[in-house]
Amino acid sequence: MHLNDPDYSKLRALKLIRREGALSRVQLAERLDFNRATVTELAAELVRRGLLVEERSAASGRGRPRTHLSIDAGAGYAISLFPLMDGRATVDIIDLKGARIHSHEVTTGPLDDMAALPHLMVDAFEAMLAERVVPRELVRHAAIILPGLVNHRDGIAHWLPSSRVRHDLPLAALVADRIGIPVSLDNRAAAIARAEHWFGTETEGQLDDFTLVALLEVGMNASRYAGGRMQVGYNGMNSEFSHVKVAFEGGRPCYCGSSGCLTTYASVSGIASEFARIGNLSPSSAAGLQQLFDEAVRLADATDVQGLFDTAGKALGTAVSNHVNENDPGRVVITCARSDLLRLIAEPFRRAVDSRILSPIRARTRIDLRLLEEDDYRKGTAALALEGLYREDASGTPARS
Repeated sequence: MHLNDPDYSKLRALKLIRREGALSRVQLAERLDFNRATVTELAAELVRRGLLVEERSAASGRGRPRTHLSIDAGAGYAISLFPLMDGRATVDIIDLKGARIHSHEVTTGPLDDMAALPHLMVDAFEAMLAERVVPRELVRHAAIILPGLVNHRDGIAHWLPSSRVRHDLPLAALVADRIGIPVSLDNRAAAIARAEHWFGTETEGQLDDFTLVALLEVGMNASRYAGGRMQVGYNGMNSEFSHVKVAFEGGRPCYCGSSGCLTTYASVSGIASEFARIGNLSPSSAAGLQQLFDEAVRLADATDVQGLFDTAGKALGTAVSNHVNENDPGRVVITCARSDLLRLIAEPFRRAVDSRILSPIRARTRIDLRLLEEDDYRKGTAALALEGLYREDASGTPARS
């Protein structure tokens, strides 16, 4: 989609109004760099669709009252589902401004059977809808966040870390057919990036252009925003930054079937697996990997173990440097679920980016390291649902990316 497509223009307008609270048509035209006729037509359609309302403010002096446009929070709702790491999932109802008005926790069990996913997701949504917190007919879009490889554009789940068996499951369409509500699908790193874009506290430019690298509880990945739009590849895939190669001959083997992937060096699972190899240990599960990682942290002052974290920071810094040199994103956010990992890799990471990013670009690139906030996943899943709702056409059909 090009930035001047009508569908994307409406999405930009709605996101801007949601962020600002209310804007006049004149202000909207100035902020979007649109002519007034375009904004008048755009606003009229969004008012007809029930997404925007007009509010008249008292005039200052002798002029006419000024009309502002704002999101009609209660005109519709979205529902979002985010699986937790222990066989549970959180399902939220969100109003049109992005406020969470109700939350429900369900038990899904382990997500290790792709064939069972549609049934699990439908049951989770139906359990929430059965509570009738809002009229079902006002729930206009649903969103699902999954770990693993997904095709966001077409709503296809390809594999989950817990199964790693390749499928081409049209999960969004299957769930939508069952619950009668359009569904969007994406992965966990994309959710965190959406949380930053939709709910972050930086200035607007820094929320519209950035790359976010997420070091998750076990794995990792990244997403990039450019011009206020998440970048999606030709085949509908988000970034698979975790499989950028940082080593060649003799690189660590990766679960993807290749070797030398960034995730095998810089993620919790990669560090724990290498720690297990050094100690001739055999973790049997994701929980076992996290226990091994905890032990590696405890022993981090030992020369050989500290080297694991130095290598992790250097590998991450190398991959980020390559990305910055190629794409010049302006801002990079490294967000980490574990404070101990962030602490141990921060210095070697900084050394790597300072020495590997071209100096004129490095001087103009902001790089932040921060802990993953507890609510980031839920905010990002809500943002995915809102994005789908905002982009539906007048008939309620989701617009394609």
